[in-house]
Amino acid sequence: MRVGIVSWKDEAACRGDDPKRWLGSDITLSMARLCWDCPVRPECLFEALQREDKCDPGIWGGTTELERRRIRQDRSVLRKVWVELGREVA
Repeated sequence: MRVGIVSWKDEAACRGDDPKRWLGSDITLSMARLCWDCPVRPECLFEALQREDKCDPGIWGGTTELERRRIRQDRSVLRKVWVELGREVA
């Protein structure tokens, strides 16, 4: 039995996968399936969207860097994502 705080990353479907696979700018069908079935996809996407430096290469929460950039640029889309993730709307 594990004791202590468990990070959402410990529950990620991609845990144990080769991290280099997730650093590219393209998402494959197998990666998309893994992300969309992941129990912590919302937490993953939320963390990526919260990064202050806005430099989050790779695939996070089933999205590419370009998709996250577009989400951040369009406040209405960002608000919809926040609602979907169950977060406070900024």
